[in-house]
Amino acid sequence: MKDDFKSLSPEDLKKEILSSSEEVRKARFQFGVTRSLENPKLIRNHKKRIAQALTVLREKELTAKGKLKQIAPKAGSAPKAAKTSKGKKK
Repeated sequence: MKDDFKSLSPEDLKKEILSSSEEVRKARFQFGVTRSLENPKLIRNHKKRIAQALTVLREKELTAKGKLKQIAPKAGSAPKAAKTSKGKKK
């Protein structure tokens, strides 16, 4: 899904965000009036699409400005070694 967004232009991404936002608004209104939805996952799926499109749009903006770098794990973020003895100190 995210790969689909990467191939879109920024204008198309903005259109996708607006259309998904409109769908969320309509679904919330329908739920508020009838207290039921045909597809309860509709809101969640559209919110995910909005978040993914916003993420790709931001990546494209940062890439255009030259500020996006390859993200590497921090040096101190490696898992710590397990302790071997848990006995009481004498």
